[in-house]
Amino acid sequence: MTSTRTFLYAFVAAALGACGDGGKPPPAADVAPDTAAPVAPAPAPAAEGSADGITARAMLDEALAEAQKWAPDAELAGVATSLADGPRHAFWFYDVQSRARGACTRIRALASGRVENVGTGEECVLMKPVATGFVDSPQAWDAARAAGFDPGDSAQFGLRFQRDEALPQARECWVLWSDADGDEATGLTRGWCVDPASGQFVARLSGKGRQEPLR
Repeated sequence: MTSTRTFLYAFVAAALGACGDGGKPPPAADVAPDTAAPVAPAPAPAAEGSADGITARAMLDEALAEAQKWAPDAELAGVATSLADGPRHAFWFYDVQSRARGACTRIRALASGRVENVGTGEECVLMKPVATGFVDSPQAWDAARAAGFDPGDSAQFGLRFQRDEALPQARECWVLWSDADGDEATGLTRGWCVDPASGQFVARLSGKGRQEPLR
């Protein structure tokens, strides 16, 4: 189990770039009732937020705005989180790239509402960008679970351009996988590809593939 989990961490790092750590979900906010005395309005909760964390799209706009501060031509190259016990989590990573700089960085969004650039911003191999209109993590989760995905103790999420022997051609995938999808003997991890445009399950991946670089 330990070696499989270690492989999964290495897989995430290789596929998605620099890494960061997580955060804690925010406390629930109470809305004050209408009374005679003036009451300060309660802050609005983050979109799609809950006591269990946030979804992948909950703070996407804020993450992209932070990416624009880093580079005006920033493109979304991937979305990821790890050790999630469901479709919501305490943090999400947004990997972005700049063609002008030939560089990549990573934006981290926490359920507390904090968004920060935690990447290196160094030169990298540019990837095909993913569309920002992707279906949210709960839809990807439900589709993979319906197809047979077993999250076990924790699941990994990765939205990226994927090339795999199980796919007729390279395409965008929400890829989900867990310890149960790793094969220690072969070193392969067979994730579950969900179409980020429709939210439909596409294929059980072979694990024999890589991200497709820009041409």
